[in-house]
This record gives sequence, C-alpha cells and structure tokens, in this order.
Amino acid sequence: MESTILIREENDMGSASLLNSMELEKEFLKSNESNFDVLLQKISTIHEHLNNKDLNPKFKVNTFSYNEILDEVAIPEKGSSSEEVFENLSELFEGSIRTQSPYSLFNMVPSPLIDTVAASTITQLYNTNSLMDSFGGKVLLFEQKIARMLGKLAGWNDAHGVACNGGKLTLLYAVKSAISKIDPDSRNKGIDKNLVVLTNESSHYCVEHVCSILGLGSDNCIRIQSEDGWKMNIKNLLETIQEQHKKGKKVAAIICAGGTTINFACDDTVSVYKNVKELFENSNQDYFPYFHLDSVIGWLWMNFIGVSESELNKKISNEKIKNKIMEVVKRIEGVSNFDSFGVDMHKNGLCPYSTSMFISKTDDNFDYLNDGKYSYGEDDYEFGNFRAYRYTFENSRPATGIVNSWIAMNRLGRTGFQDYLIKLKSISEELKIKLEESEKISILNKSLGWEIVFDIDFNRIEKNYNGSYENIAKAFMQYCWDEVNAGKVVPLISIVPEYKIYPGDINHTAFLIFPMSMYLDSEIISDIVIKLNETIDEFEIKVLSGDISIGQIDFEKPIR
Repeated sequence: MESTILIREENDMGSASLLNSMELEKEFLKSNESNFDVLLQKISTIHEHLNNKDLNPKFKVNTFSYNEILDEVAIPEKGSSSEEVFENLSELFEGSIRTQSPYSLFNMVPSPLIDTVAASTITQLYNTNSLMDSFGGKVLLFEQKIARMLGKLAGWNDAHGVACNGGKLTLLYAVKSAISKIDPDSRNKGIDKNLVVLTNESSHYCVEHVCSILGLGSDNCIRIQSEDGWKMNIKNLLETIQEQHKKGKKVAAIICAGGTTINFACDDTVSVYKNVKELFENSNQDYFPYFHLDSVIGWLWMNFIGVSESELNKKISNEKIKNKIMEVVKRIEGVSNFDSFGVDMHKNGLCPYSTSMFISKTDDNFDYLNDGKYSYGEDDYEFGNFRAYRYTFENSRPATGIVNSWIAMNRLGRTGFQDYLIKLKSISEELKIKLEESEKISILNKSLGWEIVFDIDFNRIEKNYNGSYENIAKAFMQYCWDEVNAGKVVPLISIVPEYKIYPGDINHTAFLIFPMSMYLDSEIISDIVIKLNETIDEFEIKVLSGDISIGQIDFEKPIR
C-alpha cells in the first residue's frame, strides 16, 4: 500500500493541500532506495520537455523585459503536479548555450563528462554536505585527495586545498591568505592600509574587485606592464615594488597570470620569482610577498611538467603544438616556488559548473584563512574532527564540485588530460587552416592557447558606409546572435571589442572562436566554416538592401 504524508490538516480554503496528498515514494528517496528509478524517470521527463536534438548551439529564445515579467511573479497559492512544473521549467533553458553542440564556440565552456553529471546528481540526491566530516563522511577527505593530486603536478607533496565556485573565489582565497601571511593580526584586528597587490596587466579583470571585497581597496591592485608574449615586464615589476617600498607600502601578493581566455597571457614564473627574491634579499626587507598563480586555465599544462622532450616527440606529431606546449610548461614550472594556484575544472577539466579548486602548498593556509583564534594541528586530521567551516568562505558548501573533480581526474588520469589538451589544440589548428581558406577571414592571434581571434573583411559594406569598422563588426555580431537565439544552426562565436594583438597595440574589434567540442571532426569543421561564410554573406546582403541598419552598439569587454 502506497504511503502518503501523514499531515491531514486542511488549509484555509477547506480542502486538503497538495502536500498532504503526495505519494511519498514519488517524492522522496525511500530508506532502502527501492524507488531510485523515480529519479531517472523524472530526469527523463524534464529532458523530453526540452526536446532539442538538432545542432543549434543555443535553445531558442525570444527577447523579453525582466521588469515586465518580474512584476507579475509571486509564489503560487497552490502547488502543481510534477508534470506541470517540469513542463514550465523548460522555459528556464531558453537562450542558454547547448555545450553539446559543436557549433557552440562562444567561450571555454565544455560539455561535461556524463560520469561527472551522474556522480554529482547522486550527491544532491543524498544531500551530501561538505561542512564537517562528522556528518559529511569522507567528502572532505576526497577534497584533500584532489588537492594533493593537483599539488603534486606542481611538485608539492603536502598540498591542501578548498573546493569552491569559480576562479574568482580562488583569487579571493589567495589574496586573503596573502594578507594573513604578511599581517597575521589582520585576522582579528583588521587590515593595515599599507598593503598592495601586484598582477599582470593582462590578468583577469576581477583582481581589483577581489581586493575591494577584502578591504584592501581596488586602488591597491596595481597592474604591471606586459611585454612580448603577454608576460609581466620584469623591469616594470621590480621598479613598482621599489616605488611601493618608498611609499611605505608592502607587497602582500604577486599574482602571476597562468593562462588567460584571450591571448593566453602566461607569466614566466621562474623569472618573476627569481628576480623578486633577489630584490628582497638585496634590500634586506623583513617580509616576502605571497605568490599565487592564477592558473585556472593553465593548470591543464601542469600535466606536462616533468615530461621529457623525447616523450613529447612520441606523443605529439605536430611540431607547432609541441613547441607551444613546451613554452607554457617552461613558463609555469616555477609554480613549485609559489604559495598557491587556482584550477577551474569546469573550464578545461570536463566538469559541469561550478567546479574550482584553490590549491595551497601546505596547510598553513587553513590558519591564514581562519579568524585568528584557532590553529590547525594533528588532532584536526583525525576523522570526526575535520571542520572545513573554520577556513572556508562558505559554510553550506555543496559536495558536487568535489565529486566532479575526483571523477574527472580518475577517469582521465594525467595522460588523459595530456591527450585532451593535444586534442583541443589539434582541433584549433585544423579550424584555423579552414578559416584561412576564406577570403574574408584573417587570423589575428598567435596564442599559446587554442582560442582563435580573427577579423572579417566587410569590404562590400565599407564601400557604401561612412561609419567605422567597429560598428559594422558589432552589427554582424548582433545579427549572428539573433540568428542563434532564433534556434538556427549558426556558429555561436563571440566578439572582442578592444583586442590587442601585442602589448601596446591599438585596439581592434575582432571575433573569437573557442573550439571545445570533442565531436569537432574534419567534416563538422568544414561545415562550420561554410556556415560562417554564408552568414557573413547574408548579413552583407541585408545591410546593402537596407534590411539591417548599422548603428552604435555597445558590448561588454570580453572575459579574460
């Protein structure tokens, strides 16, 4: 006999509420888990409502006003059936990227391993918590297993870490650790005003916001000039440190770029650390900065640290790909001297959002990150005593990121991640060759990554238009996005409004392709380039016929 929820009170309207009539077996997992198939059925039902089996890179969406919709929203008076709710839920996905489509080329967003999705779903079914081990079980142990695995890529044998939601949080953990390291009293007495953070001018734009959140102030984040190859200019770095010392300031942290989304800015970590260390030793400073590598993308190259050139020759036949990988490895291998680095498994670790890790060289960071009234010791590492809330920014952390990372790392292994990077770069090289066959497309970047930045020749329009190339390019981008939002199979590319080919270059308006799909074979690559050229032609015809007018369109700067 099917059981129902036992509460039988009637609501104010005099009728039994939906909650009272629910069949438990269809709503909650039974203690013996005999109704597990209900979950699978519900997932299948949701998927059926989405009903999209084409190549289009986005779910179809119509434009809307947030305010108009939100003005009409309120919690429903009565609940609805699963079927009704699931049907209405399908609207949520309208306009979202379908990462499984090879035409999805917008940014570094992979289609995750199905294993990671399956495992994270189970953690949600069990409502697994990562607050403390006394009721979270071995989740925290697995979190530290992942940190140890990743740390050993950098040559650290005693690495610890924190699973978190996104690269910005890894930077937040890094800068907070830096502040506590240089000024331990700041944990309970507040931050001194004399601290600054230095980073590459090409590093992620959020470093200023991180400094603001932590009370340092965004003005105390100082950008160091980039030089050829988008590396920090060592001369400018050392001069900046000396200038700050003359002002009575201390450098709390030096954050090196470990590979960015565009141009793959990656610092020479060996040179940066060596030169800064010499400066501090020669000037008899009583402190030393905290070093963090923002390698949320570049961590993937760490899988090649220690691999000999002869091994690379066996593994990689393409000389260009091999040389680029070797160059990145050479730049990041100095991470062994650093205090911490960041990892985004949802970018290039085949995990779903959001799966990031802050990795520290030792467990000193557990003390750097607490409130200054507790010190980690041996007893904390006994089962039942491990409490992550002492050092995490969040208490109610999901276990999904931990599970995702562990699954991906154990499914692929080090050689699997090596092969994955080689595959991404091989796809990119093949796509570049096809793009360059087009008379209208020119590749602009020579990145160490696999992103493709290019411009398009709109000569037919420019002959009849007095405005700027920038306005034409932005109008084309909007046209592409409108086509994609209409559910059409058009390459979902992105725009770079202020692209610089090299440091100090003037701004260019360019386009961005990020090939991520493992289904990108030669045939699909050819189809994508053909479709892109067709879309360019359609746009030009519509502009020249007056169907599309070109005006001023503003876009946000790209995510670096």
